[in-house]
Amino acid sequence: MFQWRRPTFLLIAFSCLATANAKVVSNQSQDVYTVSGIQVDATAGDAVTARSEALLVGQRDGLDRLLRRLVPTADHGRLPAAASLPVERYVQNFQIGDEQLSATRYLAQLTVAFSPNAIRDLLQSQGLPFTQVASAPLVILPLYDDPLAPALWLEGNPWWAAWDQAMDRERLVRLQLPLGDLEDMGALSIEQARAGDGGALARLAQRYNAEDSLVLTATPIPSANPADGVTVRIVGSRAGEGTGVVPSFELRSLPGQPIEVALAEAVRRVQDSLDERWKSSHQLRLDQGGFLLVNVPIGGLSDWVSIDQGLTQLEEVSQIEVTSFARNRVQAQIHYVGDQASLEQALARLGLTLSQEGESWLLHPIATSPRPGAPPNGISTPS
Repeated sequence: MFQWRRPTFLLIAFSCLATANAKVVSNQSQDVYTVSGIQVDATAGDAVTARSEALLVGQRDGLDRLLRRLVPTADHGRLPAAASLPVERYVQNFQIGDEQLSATRYLAQLTVAFSPNAIRDLLQSQGLPFTQVASAPLVILPLYDDPLAPALWLEGNPWWAAWDQAMDRERLVRLQLPLGDLEDMGALSIEQARAGDGGALARLAQRYNAEDSLVLTATPIPSANPADGVTVRIVGSRAGEGTGVVPSFELRSLPGQPIEVALAEAVRRVQDSLDERWKSSHQLRLDQGGFLLVNVPIGGLSDWVSIDQGLTQLEEVSQIEVTSFARNRVQAQIHYVGDQASLEQALARLGLTLSQEGESWLLHPIATSPRPGAPPNGISTPS
């Protein structure tokens, strides 16, 4: 029997050199390109070889997970096998946790950060559409609508437990379980959740700095013969967007199988559905692109610096060329990848929107329509 020992090092990082004109990558993009919770386990003739093999396999597993995360399911068949790729080309750095080793075996948990530029180049070379933007947080409320014992919060709610245990928190649609504390319980009742009380759901989302709240109702439907298993009906509804945000579907547990197994599968199917919807509306194709001539009203240099920094961090923006700079206005050409709709969605993440202005465009904050030559709301005019 071998003994485990924990090494003194916990982190190995390989840094990537950036060229002087490389584009700054946003924090959100970096987060999308990071894969955590990769379990590795390898046995070899010695500890050093076992460790090396485990880390290589773990990085390949992480690369495979990342590619499937970014690319629509319909195109997964065209993805290159991660084992066939020079994985070191795509890894930016990695962290090691829960590391254990013996004379011949190595176990650990990896978090791997991949290079956004290298991954984008790979997907572009394969002609694959992909999405690299995560959604704003979305609070989910697992309502277990058992006629005998309905439950919304954690206690006595196997549907909640399934989300807590099976939810993938690194999907592109970022879901968040609330705390389920006394404040949450007082903010939303079972009846309000069933009715889709928009005000209560909005307040709950606000507490967690989320975009919205999504009620996911799981209704168990027992069969006449308990040995046949239990059918679970899943229905999702989102405040402000009505029903149908996730398709309704039913799952049946196998004979003798606990309902928790069906609920865990339902969690995966709901996340798959939400992610595919998100990918279909936020795809980025690097083989497409264009440019727009935009006028940007400003109140001073600091306003433009802030806007320019935000634009530079957008993966959809490939280049910004300032063509003229005046006291209260900047004119620039924004070169982008993908289509204009993708660019406008990216600008919306910065709180900006485009309005037609003759043959050019006006770039200004959302919900404002500044007159030509005037700074948009929220930007002060210099005295």
